[in-house]
Parts: sequence; structure tokens; C-alpha cells
Amino acid sequence: ETPPLWQAVFCYPRGWVNTGSPHEEEVSVLFQQVVQTDEAIRKPDPIPVSSEDERNALLQLESAILANKATKSDLQMKELNFEKDDDSNGHIDFITAASNLRAKMYNIEPADRLKTKRIAGKIIPAIATSTAAVSGLVALELIKVVGVCPFQAYKNCFFNLAIPIIVFTETAAVRKTEIRNGISFTIWDRWTIHGKDNFTLLDFINTVKEKYGIEPIMVVQGVKMLYVPVMPGHVKRLKLTMQKLVKPVVNKKYVDLTVSFAPEIDGEEDLPGPPVRYYFAHENN
Repeated sequence: ETPPLWQAVFCYPRGWVNTGSPHEEEVSVLFQQVVQTDEAIRKPDPIPVSSEDERNALLQLESAILANKATKSDLQMKELNFEKDDDSNGHIDFITAASNLRAKMYNIEPADRLKTKRIAGKIIPAIATSTAAVSGLVALELIKVVGVCPFQAYKNCFFNLAIPIIVFTETAAVRKTEIRNGISFTIWDRWTIHGKDNFTLLDFINTVKEKYGIEPIMVVQGVKMLYVPVMPGHVKRLKLTMQKLVKPVVNKKYVDLTVSFAPEIDGEEDLPGPPVRYYFAHENN
């Protein structure tokens, strides 16, 4: 009996134009090759990935996409019409192999080719699931982001594949929170401050004021109050370095702080602001 893995390997991509068919003998040689691993060897500890690493990875991906000079003529693709009764197109073979591989992962009883073919008329609704639709729609919006499309190009989508109904609506601008004097922020904003080894709390406050035009009156890290003027002894902290106050974690280049600002009129509540990310070293270091 042909293993499901062999079938999956042999179902080569048929969507490309002028794609040559592989010889069964050539694929058979590759199938016999097995990678031997030593289970006794201890696996390396997972490398922690910070949000900054993820951001850098996205920036690299964006640069790669923008640098791609591929044209429509380079994308030599063709449409495929699903046909369960044509054994030469490999459609039933692929569906059988793919579904059995998934069944093996979840300890589900596999189905033979005949059973798969018998229910193939209903397989399209099972493949075109909500997950696939959402993935495609999200990918379209990401392409617009990378392409720096105008705001009007972005769309929200509401759909129900069972009815079916698909409705696109125009997106609404993100709500802005006004601080004062024309200074505002959204839920997507984050202010950044780059420091150095001898960067004090007072330097941090002054840098925020110079860069963003408003002076902080309270600095908090999580549940730890770094600077609250009304608290006894906190004024003395202005001369302490950020390294001493925050105590950075190993291999972490920054810390996220919550900062409040003084109201225009004394006696009113402190004004909120966006998260402030403080980098322990300057961006050029």
C-alpha cells in the first residue's frame, strides 16, 4: 500500500504553467532517504523572542517585499477546476493524502481513496472554510499596508459562508485621545526615548518634554511607582540613573513605562498618555 506521505510528496504543484512532471523513479529515490536523528541529544533551549525582535523581522519582511521587482508576467499561474472524476489530475490523490496526514496527527481513522472520492462532491465547502477566508482577507489588507495605500482603500469584512453573505464596509479612523495643546495619541501610538548608562530620571523627564512638548509628572513601571512627586523621597530619585531605578532584565534592551502629565488647571486629574518605551542605550550604539 502506498504510504500517505509518498502520495503527498508525489502530488507536485500543478498550478504553475509549463511545470514538468517528475518521474516516479526519481521521487522514489528521494523518498527512501531518511534523516537520522539522535534522540539522546538534548534539544537546545528555546531562544526568547521579544516584541522588538518581531518588529525588526516585520521591517525586514516589508523591505524584502518592497525590493521585489516581480511583475505579473513573472507569476505564471493558472486556475484549476476541481474534478473528482478525472484520475489524471491528481486532485483526489492530493485530498486523500492531505486529509490522511492530518488524520494521522490527531489519531483519526484514515480514509481510503475510494471513500474520499465518494464524498469529494462535498469537499469544497470543507476546504473553503472561514479560516481560509479570513487568512486571505487579512493578507489583502497587509498588502495594502506594505503598499502604503490611502486610508480609503482599507475595508472591514463581515461574512457568513453558510448563507452565504459577504459585506465590505469602510473602516473608521482610530479614535484619538487629546492630551492638551493639540497633542494627542491613539491606541496604536507609543513614544520612545533612547538613553545611555548615566541617563537619570530627570534626563528622562526633560527628554520627553523636549521631544513631545509636554512634561511628565508621574512615571510608573507596571505596579512600581518610579516617580510620584507627592510621595516622600521621590524628589531625590530625579538624580538616580534609569539603570538603577528600572534594573533592566538581561538581554532586554528596553522597558515600557506608564507616564502621566500635568493638567492645564491645578486640581484636575492627571492627563493620560501613550506608553513610553525607554531604551537603555542610544539607537546608534
